[in-house]
Amino acid sequence: MDYTDIKRLTDQNKLMRDKIYARGFYLTNDFVDDEAYPFYGCWQLTEWRNFKLLVHPKQNFHLNETNGRFMCLIGHAYDPFNMASDESVILKKLNRLFAENKSECLEKFNDLTGIFTLICIEDGKVYLVGDPAGMQTTFYSMKDDKIYISSHTKLLGDTLGLSMDPYVKELVGYKFFRLLGNSLPGDLTPYKRVKRLVPNHYVLFKQPGVIKIKRFYTPAMLQQSEEELAAEAAEIMHSNLQLIAEKWEKPAISLTGGCDSKTTLACANGLYDRFGYFSYISSEAERVDAEAAQNIGKALGLRHTIYNIPNRDEEMDGVQTASDILFWNTGGIRRSNPNDVRKRVFFADTEDFDVEVKSWASEIGRAYYSKRFHGRKNFGDSPTPRKCTTLYKFFLHNRKLVRETDEVFAKYLKRYFRQDTEHPVPWQEQFFWEFRMPSWNGLVITGEHRYSFDITIPYNNRRLLNILLSAPIDARINDSLYKTIRQLMNPAIDNTGISVTNLLHTEKREKAENLYYMIHSKLPF
Repeated sequence: MDYTDIKRLTDQNKLMRDKIYARGFYLTNDFVDDEAYPFYGCWQLTEWRNFKLLVHPKQNFHLNETNGRFMCLIGHAYDPFNMASDESVILKKLNRLFAENKSECLEKFNDLTGIFTLICIEDGKVYLVGDPAGMQTTFYSMKDDKIYISSHTKLLGDTLGLSMDPYVKELVGYKFFRLLGNSLPGDLTPYKRVKRLVPNHYVLFKQPGVIKIKRFYTPAMLQQSEEELAAEAAEIMHSNLQLIAEKWEKPAISLTGGCDSKTTLACANGLYDRFGYFSYISSEAERVDAEAAQNIGKALGLRHTIYNIPNRDEEMDGVQTASDILFWNTGGIRRSNPNDVRKRVFFADTEDFDVEVKSWASEIGRAYYSKRFHGRKNFGDSPTPRKCTTLYKFFLHNRKLVRETDEVFAKYLKRYFRQDTEHPVPWQEQFFWEFRMPSWNGLVITGEHRYSFDITIPYNNRRLLNILLSAPIDARINDSLYKTIRQLMNPAIDNTGISVTNLLHTEKREKAENLYYMIHSKLPF
């Protein structure tokens, strides 16, 4: 499939024009034809001086102009520390602070929860910054004095006529690439001249052809007890859920029997009548989770819905077309799993709820790599390109591809990686936050899930994520911090005795992956 195929599909199928780059955006000071593919005259157009901002009709955005400075927040944001849910008010305050003290403005920016991108244009400079975990993927490019910023890599590729990087083409064709998600290494995208915005950094377009990348937030281990951390995290989560209930008319919490969603549910205590609750079964592996969630809901007296997704493409209309669109929306890297495509088709334009409250980003505080590698606690004091490559993918052969991926991560570490000098977060945890979470989970949220409906993530708050990361390593491996949060907020959930773990993470697999890490991270070739 190429550009002409996807353009022909959307030219001929008007319904798919709403799905191509769903809830996306595009900003440029170059010429763009907003009546042509992929906009078709339907995207919301804002012009400011020599810039054009195009926003998908189902995406929210907020604008503020103060003293000749233009600021735009695309997506949604809310502030649990000041209980602010109106983006216009939040943006006005940010714009005022930006003029007075940029550092103070960024500090205030750290209070926000949501899925968003912030763009500020002032005195010929353009500042670009994203949400805490990069759940709103944002990509950018610059050529001479022309700037291009978008939510989707293919949108930039389509409008700029770009071709896939040969290294990326070989990588995504590698037989084991499909394992561990669709992410690309470092800040790479399918195109050499397009890069991905990395969390905790902002990008500054200063002058023709000059791009500066600057870190504005460095996670650090907080020197507090587990009980103090749990109390603070619970308070932020509860405030976030209260703000979600204010912002949307029909919010619904998607539930499983797992740690993250049970903790979300506990933190919604006192607000249970403000939310709907649902799970889905699109494959047999999801049945255990869905039924566990339903039993938890019954124990709490909540009305919980299980959606049964057809398990064959032939039972639904438009699955192949949706698969083509999702492939394009996620960067043309690899097609979504068939059951995930059917989920997106099933929920397309649902009216049962207007936003899904999803418990992603929580994994940042749950020692992902320690669990994956059979309880490993020691990854060394600092990262190396080969360690990053080993955490990224399984490379059982094709050593040329390994060396090239090492080179990508060498550039990534030099450009981005900095640890707190006094109380550093373990490097692999920071790597998970700033690389793994946005490069894969963010891609899925932006390019796949929001094909169907909007999503909000109450865990996606920079200060909250730092709190979760500050628990001792054993507490993060055994999830005791989350258990403490649930005991504080609603002990009835754990009293049900219902708990579901990831069935893919068997002990046998963990041991095999740990052995792979031990060997591959030290191979000299």
